[in-house]
Amino acid sequence: MRIGFLTTSFPRHEGDVAGSFVLGMARALCKRGHEVEVLAPEPSTGPGGTASRWAPGGAVDLRHVAYLRPRSLQRTFYGAGAPENLSADPLAWVGALPFGVALAASGLVRSRSWDAVVSHWLLPCGVVGALIRRGRPHLAVSHSADTHLLARLPPVAARRIASFLVRGSTAALFAAPDGRDRFTGLLDPADRGAFESRACVGPMGVDPPPPHGVALRARVRREQGLEGLVLLVMSRLVPVKGVRDLARALGREPGITVLVAGEGPERQAIEHAFAVHGARARMLGNVSGERKRDFLAAADALCLTSRVLPDGRTEGAPTAALEAMAAGLPVIATRVGGVASIVPDGAAGLLVAPGDDAALRAAVVALRDDPALRMALGRRARAHGRRYHWDSIAPRIEALLERRAPVAGGSEDGQGGLDAAMDAL
Repeated sequence: MRIGFLTTSFPRHEGDVAGSFVLGMARALCKRGHEVEVLAPEPSTGPGGTASRWAPGGAVDLRHVAYLRPRSLQRTFYGAGAPENLSADPLAWVGALPFGVALAASGLVRSRSWDAVVSHWLLPCGVVGALIRRGRPHLAVSHSADTHLLARLPPVAARRIASFLVRGSTAALFAAPDGRDRFTGLLDPADRGAFESRACVGPMGVDPPPPHGVALRARVRREQGLEGLVLLVMSRLVPVKGVRDLARALGREPGITVLVAGEGPERQAIEHAFAVHGARARMLGNVSGERKRDFLAAADALCLTSRVLPDGRTEGAPTAALEAMAAGLPVIATRVGGVASIVPDGAAGLLVAPGDDAALRAAVVALRDDPALRMALGRRARAHGRRYHWDSIAPRIEALLERRAPVAGGSEDGQGGLDAAMDAL
């Protein structure tokens, strides 16, 4: 098949973390013999406006969609991410509607050669995918922030858009159960049957980590001067990730070092929080490739202290947790969004309630003081993480794209058929 991807985020260069899981899905489908063409927003700076090809791991054709001129006005996407851009920069809203229009115009032309459509984020890409599908299979993928935004629209508008998405897609994949449930709550009863027959839940995938052993771990820890328990944080540095909460919870607890990998508008505030509370931390910036491999090898656990923001927004199913488990790291995380659906509490990690500093500190101390527990959780995390490798998930994405559900009404195989196709998710 030739598959068209519509997305609001895609890596701008090798090592860029923006939309990296979209690239991962595209490459995984290419490995299975498909061709993928991606339409993504043109960045405000750097190369743009022309077609480019991503390799290795299967070629992925990328076409940037220009939506405002001068390019410096294209501030809706990338950087801290669309939700943070829209909340912090009023000018980011200027590009929201023009991008949707430009994406639809480009999609109408490019889709003439497509056999199927995959839209990442329901707004605006899912809506555009429903507009241009022309009877082709359309897989609409939701990553949590989009369902949150949809639910905050005026009720009549939210209901109409949700209904349009249901009628314009052949399958829907939600990163977390609460996203699916929130979307279901927006629908009229007449649309719920059609939706439930083609909706499923499952996180994005990750590439299998490069093999590493004790020698690499020892070398990296020696070169980096790391001792004691090493916690790794891998995330955008934005409020919903709650990294400052980790600094407050740890305080001056001895024998613990936090490595913070990522960039974002909260970086300075996070550094200040660790300094004020006396917790040892090192800011790494964005890491990728061999640097990411090295820090995953050197760390003892991944820490994911996501929050529920006052407006109700929270996590989907963060790929950082999947990468950590695939590398054999236990995950200490707050029980928000879809985290509990991918990290089995007490098996692959330890989950605590968001905002419970005492419970978070106790979980960290338990791993620091009990190497046997740390090792057991790590072994089980690695085994559990294998189900999230792209090589395992890609065939199920492929199966969803081969479905040709009716435009309205349920399909003959119903929810059971989707569950069978996505059983490992």
